[in-house]
Amino acid sequence: MRIGVIGGTGPQGKGLAYRFALHGHELLIGSRAPDRAIEAAHEIAARSPGLNVRGVANGEAAREGEMIILSIPYEGQTGALPAYAAAVSGKTVVVTDVPLAFEGGQPVMLAVPEGSAAEQVQALLPEAKVVGAFQNLGAAKLWRADEALDQDVIVCGDDADAKRTVMALAGEIRGARAVDGGPLAFARYVEGITVLLIGINRRYKAMTGVRVVGLP
Repeated sequence: MRIGVIGGTGPQGKGLAYRFALHGHELLIGSRAPDRAIEAAHEIAARSPGLNVRGVANGEAAREGEMIILSIPYEGQTGALPAYAAAVSGKTVVVTDVPLAFEGGQPVMLAVPEGSAAEQVQALLPEAKVVGAFQNLGAAKLWRADEALDQDVIVCGDDADAKRTVMALAGEIRGARAVDGGPLAFARYVEGITVLLIGINRRYKAMTGVRVVGLP
């Protein structure tokens, strides 16, 4: 599958792209600055021989990707995404970001009029099949492919086929298990867990994740 990563030059975007490229997917690393995208693609490709990774402008990643992963800060969504609405129409768009800020050194969840970052993306890209996933994964672990994640990826979405596709993709990451988190509206709770984990990680100087116990 050809996966376009809009805003893919940050730690999480590069980490996800690296993990998916390891499983034979073609990755288009997007950026507003194509030079930065090319540099990030070279950085990913250098980690393992034979990876199919290219750096492109965000618009090309949106047009050419069969699936789209958004890896841009929440505060940039409303300004950036409407320009890609036509390009991603009918495609699965995966939202990984979380609406948070830091106050007094502590992570704080921001209020989103639509309910969550993922729901806001659905409003901005009405013809896309929006799925919320990967919000709880630490970028540092994604970058270390020899390390199993040993955690779950909770996937929320209203389109059943799109959700199944993203769950299958999540299951390719070593040590990850995909869990159906329900409709897109439930993404707000998954995003909130990220804020909680960041606070825990800071207090314990750890790298925690989510594991749902009791599933068959």
